[in-house]
Amino acid sequence: MNKVDLIEVDRLEVRNLMDNFTDILMAGSEGVERSPFGKNEEMRPAPLAEHGFSILVKVTKGNIEHSILVDTGVTTDGVLVNADRMEIDLNQVESIVITHGHVDHTAGLMNVLKKLSKKDIPVVFHQSAFVKRWAIFPNGSRVRLPGLDKQELIDAGAKIIEITEPYLMAENLMLVSGEIPRVTDFEKGLPISYVEVEGRLEKDPQIKDDMSIVFNVKGKGLVIISGCAHAGIINTVKYLKELTDTKIHAVMGGFHLTGKAFEPIIDRTIAELKKFEPSMIVPSHCTGWKAINKIYQEMPESYVQNAVGTKYTF
Repeated sequence: MNKVDLIEVDRLEVRNLMDNFTDILMAGSEGVERSPFGKNEEMRPAPLAEHGFSILVKVTKGNIEHSILVDTGVTTDGVLVNADRMEIDLNQVESIVITHGHVDHTAGLMNVLKKLSKKDIPVVFHQSAFVKRWAIFPNGSRVRLPGLDKQELIDAGAKIIEITEPYLMAENLMLVSGEIPRVTDFEKGLPISYVEVEGRLEKDPQIKDDMSIVFNVKGKGLVIISGCAHAGIINTVKYLKELTDTKIHAVMGGFHLTGKAFEPIIDRTIAELKKFEPSMIVPSHCTGWKAINKIYQEMPESYVQNAVGTKYTF
């Protein structure tokens, strides 16, 4: 495996624009700033929550600064509403990364692109993010998932970049994983996932377009952020650690441990996470209530509860 020269950054800010959970009364801590409750003696509008994920990252090295939007939530305007309520100018965004093609990470993309004043903004996808997807449940019910249309995105101002291999961006201060190898024996993917191929449905539990992003923070180590970790959060962390040969500082995002198909692997996942000895772990989005609570019980010193609007500073 070829190592990737991911340059150390002096400072990293991660602002959660959308997640499944909101709480305007949560206490912050060192490096964890909650969404402000009020301003000028007036209560601020509370941010929205939905079954979706979106973050804004700002990375700094010396006098170099880059802002990247990662994912865009499950509704067409939720991220825009939250950005407005948090007084965030999305025109600072210089590029966008979509962790995978599922609707809970892509639904807001068109409206975000239309909102931005600049055009030809780079949007990074895995090349398989545009497949037609279905969910088929154990009871036999079938649901066609909304997909992405390349031409519509281009017309809205996207400069589409399709990858499969690790991809450095923001002057080598940020790494997009590309396709993540499946090496563990217990992370089997999403069993209800199917893709449409020439009019027929084929089982596709692996969701190979699943990607994560990572930063190397000076004096701390890797900050890994997953969208859903359909590749498996352990596969994801293993791969990015091997690519960069750097210790793990924080693991954040969706770990996809919710539901009957995934609950049996919660304990094994946590046992493997402990081996990386992260200083911070922030399970969110599709991790699920049972898994989040077990992570808190097993890793209380490193656990942080996420909420929409939270800003993490490394």
